Amino acid sequence: MDYFYIPRVEIRGDVAIVKGDEFKHLTRVVRKKVGERIVLLDGEDGSYEAVIRAIASDRAECEISRRMHRLNEPSTEVTLAVSILRNPARFDVLVEKATELGVRSIIPMVSERTIPKSEKHARLEKISLAAMKQCGRSYLPKILPLMSFEDVVNQASADALCLIPHEQSSTLPSVLHVMANRPSVSPVLVMIGPEGGFTDEEVGAALAHGFHAVTLGPRRLRTETAAIAAVGLILGTS
Repeated sequence: MDYFYIPRVEIRGDVAIVKGDEFKHLTRVVRKKVGERIVLLDGEDGSYEAVIRAIASDRAECEISRRMHRLNEPSTEVTLAVSILRNPARFDVLVEKATELGVRSIIPMVSERTIPKSEKHARLEKISLAAMKQCGRSYLPKILPLMSFEDVVNQASADALCLIPHEQSSTLPSVLHVMANRPSVSPVLVMIGPEGGFTDEEVGAALAHGFHAVTLGPRRLRTETAAIAAVGLILGTS
């Protein structure tokens, strides 16, 4: 079945109303008809199997037949803090793939070697929404406002397992090793540096705040590759 996003406010009892861009996609792109079954995603961990009961000029009325919670969601809640890139298209791909893999939130970040100082927030939210529907998740990752490296480190939750991949040492533990020894219920924050990597001072500051330095392997990875690899390793254990 096809997936469509619906804000929870549009669900009243067993009736769900699809409007706006999702209505256009439903009727003009995939050309759904009355009587067809679809899955609605509210982006807040709720999913609903539904049957289209009526189609008007600007909305579709659906009858919910089954409710599901945390459909296709991993058990580990991962926040990805990642330095924004000079090439916006590469950051777009990063957000898309991180959403597909199951991150709970994404923090665009500025560190010392980050070159751009701004990002197109609304565009990233749209990319994440499209990826959520494509992979059938029930939670829409939060794209947080742009933050500095210092703010990410200082605001890291004391309950979270905080990881900072670092390419300077082959003796660091792997992500899989650290994940295997973590408390099972703890959320994870993973922080990925810019094209030039984190400075030694930044790594030191993160370690002083309780972060664990880990390795993603012997090869130097692009930022978007490192982010996708780290999230995949973390959630591959979930």
